[in-house]
This record gives sequence, C-alpha cells and structure tokens, in this order.
Amino acid sequence: MNRIAILLFAGLACASVANATAPTAPSFKDPLDASAPATNRVTHTQLAAVTRAGDRLVAVGIRGLVIFSDDGGRNWTQASVPVSEELVAVQFVTPTKGWVVGHGGVVLHSEDGGKSWVKQLDGRMAAKLLTEHFRVKAAAGDARARAYLNGVELNYRNGPEQALLSVWFEDERNGFVVGSFGTLLATHDGGKSWESWMERVECDDLLHFNAVRGVGGNIYLASEHGTIFRLDREARRFVTTNTGYKGSFFGLLGSGDSVIAYGLRGTAYRSTDAGNTWQQLDTGVHASVDGGTVLADGRIVMVTQDGQAIVSADDGKHFTPIAVSRRSLFQDVAQVGAASLVVVGSDGLELVSLE
Repeated sequence: MNRIAILLFAGLACASVANATAPTAPSFKDPLDASAPATNRVTHTQLAAVTRAGDRLVAVGIRGLVIFSDDGGRNWTQASVPVSEELVAVQFVTPTKGWVVGHGGVVLHSEDGGKSWVKQLDGRMAAKLLTEHFRVKAAAGDARARAYLNGVELNYRNGPEQALLSVWFEDERNGFVVGSFGTLLATHDGGKSWESWMERVECDDLLHFNAVRGVGGNIYLASEHGTIFRLDREARRFVTTNTGYKGSFFGLLGSGDSVIAYGLRGTAYRSTDAGNTWQQLDTGVHASVDGGTVLADGRIVMVTQDGQAIVSADDGKHFTPIAVSRRSLFQDVAQVGAASLVVVGSDGLELVSLE
C-alpha cells in the first residue's frame, strides 16, 4: 500500500472512531442570538468604526467585537456583547450612553461606556414592525404604503438580511438608524421602541442610506446617486438636496454651518448653507473615503480604502497627507489626544501621530 493510500485509510479509520465516540456537534446558532466570541487579538481583528465615550475610546467590528481603551489606545479590553453579527457604526451621546448598529439589523445599547451591551432591535423585529406598519397604512387607503409594503416584504423575504449602516442620536432619547434599501427607523425613548421613517424621505426609490449625522442643528442622510437628504423638522420629513454628484456618499462630518459629504474615489463635497448648495473639494486622493472626523481644534481628518490619512486645516479647501506606518483598508478614525489619532480597518487598529 502506498503512502497516500495509508494516510487515507488511517484518516478514514480515525474518522470512524471519532464518529463513534465524539458527542454530537452543536447545532447552528443564529449570530443574532450568539454572544460575540472572545479573542486575544482584539487590536489585530477587523474593525469598522471607532469613537470617543468621554475619555474612553470604543471600537467595533467583525463577529460582534467591541473593544474599549482607557489609556489613549495603548491597551484594549473586549466588551460583553450579546450578538456575533458584524458591527459597523458606533456613537455615544454621553460618556456612558451609546449605541452600535450592524448586520442583521442589529441595534445595541450601552449604559456603562461600552463595557457591556444589550440588544434593542434586530432584523427580525424590524421586519415585523415595518410589515405591520405598512399593512395598516395600506388598508387605510394609503397608495404609497402598498409600494413600501412590497419593498419591505422583498427586503426580508430571506430573513434579516438588511444591514443597519449608521446611527445618530441627538440626545439620550431621540435618534435614527439607517441602512440598506431604504431602511430608516426613529426612536424617541432611547431605543426602547422604534417607528418607521422610510416613508418620510423625499424619494420614490429604496436607496441605501449609508450614513446619518447631525451637523450644526441639522440632520443629514448620505445616500446613492450623489444624494444628501436634510431633515425638515417642521414637516418631519427628509428632503433632497442637490450636490451635482452622481456617485455614492459613504459618510458625513462637519461642525457649525459647514457639512462635508464624502465617498467614492476620493470624492468630497461641502455645504455651508444647510445643504442648499454644494462645492466639490480636492482631497488629493483617488481611493474611496470611508471615514472621517473633526478634531477638537477644528481640523478635518479623513481615511481611505487604500490606507491613506489626510488632514485639512481650512475646512476642506486643502488637504495634506498624514504619515501612517501600516497601510491597509482604513474605515474610520478618531482623535486620541491633542496630537494623535486611532485609525481602524481591515487589519485592526493603528495609532497615528499628527506631528
């Protein structure tokens, strides 16, 4: 018998013994119901977003990973998370109260600065909520509700597949979560209950809403086809603003009267009049911009899919590169101290000096 045959025979024999003696393999557990697995590589695992919770840093990523640091990003601890879905966005409105969203339509909430999390919503719950909402409106004669109902039924036909891509809370009670194929939900009690705002967008198509952000007292949605929506508070409706761009926007940042939308192929547009007019910015990069932040001193930092970081000290009129030691797919950035950043992406996180 040749070596290959011996090995195959030995393998089959071992498999027979194992099958006869090993316990039955555990059944599949839905990632929406399975806690995030522990890892000792928290800083080298894929991360999608990072933010500040007071003096603490909190980052989120793949398989329900949430980590936090209390020493400027030098050491990180894994948080307790009740799901193992991919998490893609995080926001804190106070040093203790924060929210995370991600795949499977999941919304998580923390009351202790990100050390532990509870699930407030998932795609199964959203599917039921939205279906019932639009069925009631359609039965009452709302013609548009029938179209939304058909869209919702298509979105959730194969389960909770629609991802939530961004979260924005104005305060501890009032917030929005947005995602793929027109998903837009609002809460007025800190996430204990949610309501559909899908029909409150000035658009007939179920576009992807890639980001929601409050800037200068306004709330904006970043979407496809160069579209930015702004909340009309009196009408309780998001209205279209015309940027003149045709591609997708992935994120928003800004302060005061200035808001910047960024996205594909290094594209960025700025408005200083609440989205009524927009001007294209020259970022100097050609890869998609995935994340950005406004520093405490007003400077703007953005990061790209090809591992570049850029900074502007004049509200986006000019950008200069920031030196990084390890280039990978960067997805988000947050300020650590007066002269440093933490950048997260496909290879985990990296501390970057601004000097």
